[in-house]
Amino acid sequence: MARLSRNAEVERDTQARVAGILDDVRRHGLDAVLRYTETFDGLKLDAAKLRVLPGQLQQALVDLRAQDPELLAALEALIAGVRRFAEGQRTCIRDLSLELPYGGTVGERWVPLNRVGVYVPGGRAFYPSTLAMTVIPAQVAGVRRIVAVTPPKAEGPDPLIMATAALLGIDELFTMGGAQAIAWLAFGEPAVDLIAGPGNRFVAEAKRQLQGVCGIDSVAGPTELLIIADRTAEAGLVAEDLLAQAEHDPDAAAVLVSEDEALLARVAVELAARVAASPRRAILEQSLATHGRLLFADRAQAIAFAQAWAPEHLELVVAEPASWVPFLTTAGALFLGASSGEAFGDYGAGPNHVLPTSRTARYASPLGVATYLKRQSLIYLTAEDADALAPMVQRLAQAEGLHHHGISAGLRRH
Repeated sequence: MARLSRNAEVERDTQARVAGILDDVRRHGLDAVLRYTETFDGLKLDAAKLRVLPGQLQQALVDLRAQDPELLAALEALIAGVRRFAEGQRTCIRDLSLELPYGGTVGERWVPLNRVGVYVPGGRAFYPSTLAMTVIPAQVAGVRRIVAVTPPKAEGPDPLIMATAALLGIDELFTMGGAQAIAWLAFGEPAVDLIAGPGNRFVAEAKRQLQGVCGIDSVAGPTELLIIADRTAEAGLVAEDLLAQAEHDPDAAAVLVSEDEALLARVAVELAARVAASPRRAILEQSLATHGRLLFADRAQAIAFAQAWAPEHLELVVAEPASWVPFLTTAGALFLGASSGEAFGDYGAGPNHVLPTSRTARYASPLGVATYLKRQSLIYLTAEDADALAPMVQRLAQAEGLHHHGISAGLRRH
């Protein structure tokens, strides 16, 4: 199968187009957003139609309860699982207070951001699960204002997205998408402190270019899955997990590594048969042909490959997955054992499915409560504490040539 690298020319074109969109929205606001909505989405809207009214959200929830109570129950279970995990995360994030040897107290506290924007993709499908994944950690963190955006459709806002917003208690949902929506979150009336959520390459590039104007969770590129499997793996199960990832997008990467050549051969046969019978055949054929691989490698090589790639998702379909974990530090999320399919991570096991991609998992973390918090340092010195500390400050300030630093400290001496 073909290489995993992206097309550099396409990336440069994306950067230039997004830069123009950001500047246009910065200068012209909603007028620019509406122009791009007509150009890219084929919809002529006015500003009054961008926001989904709270009454529409509640009606969508009423309709879902009447029409599909089983789906509603599944959605509520997803929300409960994500919230349970987020609340567990919050209990592990604690303020710090330390007494200095010479007196005084220093520390830090965690404070929530004031305003955040969340992006919910809607190009090939709508993702109520992503709305829950991005909103719930922000709510648990204590964010005061959460603004959600999702691409518009000719038939109107997606009913399941609206019902999910109602379940979450979100009343600011706007139908706008692409780089123009990201720009509006940063430059428009919301003027958010941080933007979170996955999207296509234009959304990801817009977030990348806006770093510094506001914060971002990560630059989320096309989704990725690496499966490391041994001879105990079932070929049909492995093939289906690869397809579950590949069906997201033609740019999705789904890769299998195994030291069992017979398994690789069986998976290849399973993939061919399942793709041919799939209602999502077109997307699957594109993504597997461009970014799919079946690779033979022993354990050491598999670990080295995983560490170098730092994939978004890493499934360990092996007999003893726990023995691999200490060596796999760069993946966004680990799925341990044949029963722990990546699909469970997408739909409410608890950990967030908004994960770093494009090798950023080497240093970036999954979206979570900490994404929506910031640390603030605290310093408290009594007059006696300052008197004790001042000589050291004066001497260091003198060494660095910062004259007034020394004077400032010296004024605190008794």
